[in-house]
Amino acid sequence: MEDKENKMEVGMEEKTDEIHRITVSKMAEEALTEIVDRVNDGFEGGRVNRVQVANWILMRFQGSCSDADIQQIRAENVNEIAVLEAILKKARKSGKLPSEMSTLIQKQLGLDDSPKKVGKSRLTKNIINDDMAKMEE
Repeated sequence: MEDKENKMEVGMEEKTDEIHRITVSKMAEEALTEIVDRVNDGFEGGRVNRVQVANWILMRFQGSCSDADIQQIRAENVNEIAVLEAILKKARKSGKLPSEMSTLIQKQLGLDDSPKKVGKSRLTKNIINDDMAKMEE
């Protein structure tokens, strides 16, 4: 009897060594709970818990995660301050700031002296060009 308990305790210790906790948003937790409920609804072969479903989802996603998925995750979690810090770090190493950043800094400081182009108007002051032929008649 003690041997079985010891084996179970050993097994438990091994499993707890493999478990890592993560924190998810409230919306993700609600989605996970909904999936667990759907899996368990009408399932007579046992019960699944949130950890089992989350592990299944993550392991399945790992194999099908595409470059587009990676880009989407990055786009939804971009940190502008981190981007600026990375640009600054590269600029310090190279001694040069990217031209786009230089232009942005110049605009921010009000030092952008580039002349503004004035677009040509295709209309006369009082009438539309197409109407001139009617007026000449």
